Amino acid sequence: MPKIQFDVLVPDTESIDMAGRFTRVAGLLTDKGLIGPAAVIHDPVPSLADGVEDQLRQTYRDEHEDAGMEDASVNRYIVDVPEVRTSVNQVTMIFSRLLTPAADLPKDAFLLEQETLYEVPANYPWSVEIIR
Repeated sequence: MPKIQFDVLVPDTESIDMAGRFTRVAGLLTDKGLIGPAAVIHDPVPSLADGVEDQLRQTYRDEHEDAGMEDASVNRYIVDVPEVRTSVNQVTMIFSRLLTPAADLPKDAFLLEQETLYEVPANYPWSVEIIR
């Protein structure tokens, strides 16, 4: 029974709504038969490893022209998935779309070789761990 743990730098006013988004995606994945019924646990004050919050704040500054995310904190969202009927990595990446939008990629394989040109900054910097 894997647990997908996201630590996310999110504005304080959006932290509860983000938990709802995770819950809605879990419901959609259940409806599509990719996972069994899942529970989302929101921890607004997680115990973080040293440096995690600093790293997420630096990532935001790096990707947003040195702007800081004010009135934000790291929240933990754990998706407790009792049954995965596909790749856990695939499920994790679907949830990550809540935090980083998908890039608009060209269809030309040659252009795709320079993938850094198409990277999209995260709306909410995050780290993830899969706990088995």
